[in-house]
Amino acid sequence: MREETMGRQMIDLQRIGVDGMIDYAITLWNYTGSMFNWFLNQAGWIPEEGKKVITEWINTNRKGCETFKDAVDNGYSNLEKFLESA
Repeated sequence: MREETMGRQMIDLQRIGVDGMIDYAITLWNYTGSMFNWFLNQAGWIPEEGKKVITEWINTNRKGCETFKDAVDNGYSNLEKFLESA
C-alpha cells in the first residue's frame, strides 16, 4: 500500500513538472507570436508572403505544443487507469 502511494506521488510530481514546462512553452509561443505580429505590422519592407510564412510558423509551433500537451495528458490518464486497475 505504501509503495502504491509513493508511486502515485512520484507520478503526480512528474506530471506537475511536465505540465508546467508545456504551459511555459505555450505561453512563450503566445508571447513570441504577439511580438512577431507587432514587428510584422511595423515592418513595411517585409512582403506579405514573408509575413504569412512567419505567422504560419508561429501558429504551427503553438499547435505543436498544444498537441504535445494533449498527448502527455492522455498518457498520464492511461497510466492512472492502469494503476487503478492493478
